[in-house]
Amino acid sequence: MSQLLAQKMIRLAAILFAILSLAGCMDNDCANERSTEVVSPDGTKKVVLFSRNCGATTGFNTQGTVLERTEALPDSAGSAFIIDQGTAKVTWTDNTKILVNLESNARVLKKELSDHGVTIEYQTK
Repeated sequence: MSQLLAQKMIRLAAILFAILSLAGCMDNDCANERSTEVVSPDGTKKVVLFSRNCGATTGFNTQGTVLERTEALPDSAGSAFIIDQGTAKVTWTDNTKILVNLESNARVLKKELSDHGVTIEYQTK
């Protein structure tokens, strides 16, 4: 009975290892391609717009992340918004608020109302 249990545990461990390895490979194949950086009026924060390319199956996308001015863009998906099939333009309305203008054909995949202490307002043109 204990030998059967040990075999099942080994099989389960192998399956978990394979799943975690594949998940790690998929994320490592992605790269951010920065397009625009818009600095806040007081110079303390910035919004970085970029496209995240994860290989041949990735379509055109625009992503945005709010960061401290000196902070580097992390190698991850946008923390403020993610859209595809369209573009976005960002403007600061004051030191703590941004306006994101989206094209009418943009498909919104992620749309946060705040990011890193900055309020985000969206408008479709």
